[in-house]
Amino acid sequence: MKLWQKEVLGVLFISSIPVLLSLTRYYGFGLTWHGTEVQPRPITFVYGALYSLAVTSSLYFGCTRIIQFIDRKMPWREGVVRRLAVELLVVFFYASVAQYFIIMGFSKTPLYEGIAVTKADLFDNIIFGNTITLIVVLLMEGVFFFQQWRKSVLETEQLKRQQVESQYESLKSQLDPHFLFNSLNVLSSLIRKDPKKAEQFVDEFARIYRYVLDVKDEMVVPLREELRFLDSFMFLQQIRFGSALELKENISAAHLELYVPPLSLQELVSNAIKHNEVSAERPLVITLESTSDGIRISNNLQRRTDRVISTGLGLQNLRERYRILTSHEPDFRILEGTYRADLPLIQAEA
Repeated sequence: MKLWQKEVLGVLFISSIPVLLSLTRYYGFGLTWHGTEVQPRPITFVYGALYSLAVTSSLYFGCTRIIQFIDRKMPWREGVVRRLAVELLVVFFYASVAQYFIIMGFSKTPLYEGIAVTKADLFDNIIFGNTITLIVVLLMEGVFFFQQWRKSVLETEQLKRQQVESQYESLKSQLDPHFLFNSLNVLSSLIRKDPKKAEQFVDEFARIYRYVLDVKDEMVVPLREELRFLDSFMFLQQIRFGSALELKENISAAHLELYVPPLSLQELVSNAIKHNEVSAERPLVITLESTSDGIRISNNLQRRTDRVISTGLGLQNLRERYRILTSHEPDFRILEGTYRADLPLIQAEA
């Protein structure tokens, strides 16, 4: 059964309750209108059922759509008190206006001819309707919070799994036999030619693995720390490739304390080196720069002749982590001979 069908059946059931209760009191389909007994006629039942259906359906469907609209414009995580105050104010205003017009409309029917609708009558009915509306809204939001809590627990576990997979992929790439072989060859050469730089090489090499272990339980890290880690990674790569590999950084100071998923920058830079030719004739230039709400990593596209097989798991993993952490998604594209990756920066939670 579709959602709208369930909603319609629910409204029909709820709207029938007041009519059924009145039937247990007045066997001849009798009802009362604000303390005045209405003559028990079959038409009374029809009017009563229509009135109850009009109030129930207008309040349910109207308030539901209002809550859905407010939820899109003012998510709970951006301010619970402000959101709840606005929601109750708008819902109560709508419910009061809707009930006023429904009551006034039904008071003009022949059934209630000669029975005046006073301000007290309107006030009592609207207060009663708003009380029911408040109970329903609180129940709906209670269910919503439970669902969000459950979703949050599941997403936290999923993020941890994604984090472990990311760390595994990063460690695997760092521990790749070619990476280790090349790094040891570079180190061996440096020991003979430049012992001081060789010592620095070892320090940066150790810093890479220390960082991976330090962030193994973190969902996000400050961009400042991620850039330090990237500097260590690029130091090893530039010792190997020399001037054929260049990293340009233009990062806003205001962005340094915002957050990114750990190892995300290294993943993208590593992919650029892995899939593109890096030579003196065709140097690879990688650029990191701030955008209005994120960071952009781009490089000139010059694919290697010996194409490297890619599973795409690294980028897929990064997308999934962002999907769990924020509503903003990373963007990867090729544009005018340049590979470009835009990563949103994440605000720290208050």
